[in-house]
Amino acid sequence: CAILVHQMTRINSPALMIINHEGQKLPLLWKRAEADNRKEVRLAYDRILADVPCTGDGTMRKNVDVWRKWSVNQAMGLHRLQAQILTRGVEMLAEGGIIVYSTCSMNPCENEAIVAAVLAKYKGKLELVDVS
Repeated sequence: CAILVHQMTRINSPALMIINHEGQKLPLLWKRAEADNRKEVRLAYDRILADVPCTGDGTMRKNVDVWRKWSVNQAMGLHRLQAQILTRGVEMLAEGGIIVYSTCSMNPCENEAIVAAVLAKYKGKLELVDVS
């Protein structure tokens, strides 16, 4: 988180918020509608970066200890949490917004499987964009 904060200070944007909290438990925020003070409108974000906890197996080259500690169970144990965080991010995203899912893992169980599960859950409401 400290590195992210450092990098984002270079942007110098008043519309930037970095949160170090359990992402799956972030509350949905509401405000009173400007046109009708009795009606509440959900606040949503235009851009979300979901940098989720992972096994870190993508860092093995610089962190050889990861290889010694890595196990299939470790990756599978994170699957549910990763899916919950990405799902909450989607729930907090404004229509037409962009969400980026990020790990430092190369494991398809932590990447493609999570994205596929969330795409299936929101059938047609999300678009997968090729950024290669």
